[in-house]
Amino acid sequence: MKVVITGTSSGIGKETALKFLSMGHEVIGLDIEDKSITLCPGYKYTHYVCDISKKESLPQIEGTEILINNAGVQTMSQKDIDVNLTGTMNVTSMYAFNPKIKSVLFNSSASALTGNEFPEYAASKAGVNGYMKYCAIKLANKYKATCNALCFGGVITELNNEVMQDKKLWDSIMNVTPLKRWATAKEAAEWIYFMTVTNTFCTGQAIEISGGERNCTDLFVWPE
Repeated sequence: MKVVITGTSSGIGKETALKFLSMGHEVIGLDIEDKSITLCPGYKYTHYVCDISKKESLPQIEGTEILINNAGVQTMSQKDIDVNLTGTMNVTSMYAFNPKIKSVLFNSSASALTGNEFPEYAASKAGVNGYMKYCAIKLANKYKATCNALCFGGVITELNNEVMQDKKLWDSIMNVTPLKRWATAKEAAEWIYFMTVTNTFCTGQAIEISGGERNCTDLFVWPE
């Protein structure tokens, strides 16, 4: 299948692209950074450098079958809204609504369910969940396609180095995480693959994947 993934130069997006490529799918990656994926024989990957917050910078792509809205930032500024919400809406409106579409997935956040985050980030991800619900209705009615959001808690990526490398902060997080670890980016990619390829009936859902963190506390830990 033809799979469009945003934010493929690092973290969850890169691991997700590699997962789909390893399963024989064609992947088109969009990122504000240059390509970082090293291709193995048989992998079919195309990379576009663009800014999803600017719809005019998005490339023309026909016949998207799976769309994965993964790209996001955490800047404590208006940019969180511009990229995480407006950018996601730009990408979805451009690629999701076509006769070949089978599944759309949004990488949201447990913060969208709890509010435990910087205000712009929490608002942007809560907006993603609301937009997902809108898209799920439209996509099911017109194309019989699924549409869901995955609300990850902590994931081990470069974005979170600031807390992962601070023992005091890390211990505080682990104290309120029942599974006593964060997900790996590869685990996140497996969830994304399952929800877009294996799953054909669950739709319109914002699914929390946080190691049980939300069930224990309302604590949000970050450096001063």
